[in-house]
Amino acid sequence: MAVFDVTIIGGGPVGLFGATMARLHGMTAKIIESLPELGGQLYALYPEKPIFDVGGFPSIPAKDLAAQLIAQTERFHPTICLDESVLRIEATESGYRLYTSQGVHETRAILITVGIGAFVPRKLPANDAERFEGRGVYYFVPALTAFAGRQVVVVGGGDTAVDWALAIAQHAASTTLVHRRNEFRAQPESLRLLRETPRIHLKTPYEMIGVAGSDTLTSVTIKPVGDGEPETVRADAVVSGLGFLPTLGPVKDWGLALEGNAITVAPTSMATNLRGVWACGDVAQYPGKVKLIATGFGEIGIAIAQIRTYLDPSKKGHLPHSTNIKSAKAPVENPA
Repeated sequence: MAVFDVTIIGGGPVGLFGATMARLHGMTAKIIESLPELGGQLYALYPEKPIFDVGGFPSIPAKDLAAQLIAQTERFHPTICLDESVLRIEATESGYRLYTSQGVHETRAILITVGIGAFVPRKLPANDAERFEGRGVYYFVPALTAFAGRQVVVVGGGDTAVDWALAIAQHAASTTLVHRRNEFRAQPESLRLLRETPRIHLKTPYEMIGVAGSDTLTSVTIKPVGDGEPETVRADAVVSGLGFLPTLGPVKDWGLALEGNAITVAPTSMATNLRGVWACGDVAQYPGKVKLIATGFGEIGIAIAQIRTYLDPSKKGHLPHSTNIKSAKAPVENPA
């Protein structure tokens, strides 16, 4: 069995960039991803959502950013294992043995980039919402063209709900955003666009209390928070922007120091409390942490420098510029 220099648990944007950087700097690398495809949240949760806060892209749909990251990673030929979950890890003389849903892997170092963990959506607190899941009620949003010419209700008041409302409004006949408060918890620029988009109708402070229809959804019932009479709003689709309940699953049993559903790391190294194990991205926690893709990319640079020195102490904990690396043009092969 081949022993890899670093095994990356999680094939989302941060994990993909981690594999790229590891291979770029001469390490053999493997990605193990529990989903059947790479891309993580970008593909699984919001493929059509526009992303504005990644350097070099004025605006890019999540699925396109994922595709670019996958293409960048594939150029350096990491070994990729899909639809495979890491169940437990065991320290060995050479590093770690990983036991997964599909088999066993050997590695000298581990980099955990599992994001928020498993994607468990917060359910809509509305009567009959469960009955219409997949037939009008959506937690995982389909292609935006599915909403063309339809009456759509989006529920929530954070970035996810506001971004979805803005994106859906470009296709739907009408979009209604329902939020139980008057204030939104979204980026100022997104709120400016929200106010300037005439096809979006705001219902605040309101809550959705029921959905109705026969074979498919036809309407929702909303009411003012506190006192007030319920009203019926025509709707062909309801999109939840209430977010997801993070769960680390088996990761929480690996002996890592945790803070809630995040792994505590040293910000100067991204190292966990376990020797030879690092964590980056949304799963990593330290004072002042900002959960952005761009932050995760920066953390990868720190972690890969540390892993490189850990594997070869003659390296001095920094990374040479890519323009000075011969392997950037001719990557070395991974073990079989």
